[in-house]
Amino acid sequence: MGDRAQMKFLLIGGLGYIGQVLQQEIKSAGHIFEIVDNDLMGLHNWDNKIDITKSKDIDKISNLIQDSDIVVNLAAIVGDQACLIDTAMTININCNSIQQIVTLCNKLSKKIIHTSTCSIYGANEEILTENSKTFPVDFYGQTKYQQERYILENSKSYSVFRLGTAHRYSPRMRFDLVVNSFLAKLYNKEKLSVYGGEQWRPFVHIRDVSRAIIFAAEKNLQGVYNLANENLEIKDLAKKISGNVEINDMMSDPRNYKISNQKIIDAGFKFNFNIDTTIKEIKEHQNDAANYKHPKYSNYKSMIIRKAMEA
Repeated sequence: MGDRAQMKFLLIGGLGYIGQVLQQEIKSAGHIFEIVDNDLMGLHNWDNKIDITKSKDIDKISNLIQDSDIVVNLAAIVGDQACLIDTAMTININCNSIQQIVTLCNKLSKKIIHTSTCSIYGANEEILTENSKTFPVDFYGQTKYQQERYILENSKSYSVFRLGTAHRYSPRMRFDLVVNSFLAKLYNKEKLSVYGGEQWRPFVHIRDVSRAIIFAAEKNLQGVYNLANENLEIKDLAKKISGNVEINDMMSDPRNYKISNQKIIDAGFKFNFNIDTTIKEIKEHQNDAANYKHPKYSNYKSMIIRKAMEA
């Protein structure tokens, strides 16, 4: 089970892409969990909807935090395109709600483990450490930066993980992430189109994300940690996955960053998985990959549908 007795995790946003895998890893580690989620995208048959942005649910959340050992905050609208569909909602979920969570965790003396993003580094040619300057260049990155800063300035006990671009099969699958998207196109015999291609990205397998969250809880890690174990240029990622690659030099992504993970390794964490692992895993789920364009596999498309239903 690790170095500590059984712990109870409260997973805020626990129905999402990472949360579904984290649930499995928590069970495997011998711990238990509860979930807080409002099922924003309507992708789950989830009757116990609790919304961290609603004042009517604060007492419920407070009781759940009180009854837990560790609070894991996964709640966010993820991806710049998805965030731009409803900027007011994004700010409320990604920025405002963290204030309530931190306040309750401080009041109840609970540790918060928060998933941030390497997108907050923006564009930088250097290998970035946790002490490097942050300058997000998209709206999503800006909201995550604000979310993270609030924790750093106000939380009494926290671990913050700046995640690289995540990949791997999940029961709440996303094919709008670059590794997963490239693999879906490969298995559908489609050409991979890469915009620019020379931009760097760090990558992380979501089982390693989940393992790091449990590691931080068991070891009581404090502070900010980069979490990724592979830095690749997008064109090299595409070539790694498929020989059928088209480079579009007319467009490019302004985000460009590669990170050092030395701090989390020095803390004793070992990465067990990589992109080659995901290539094998998604191949085993080709039925999902065959329908990768379905809106349920894309945060952006799901948000468009949600917005249309509200109109």
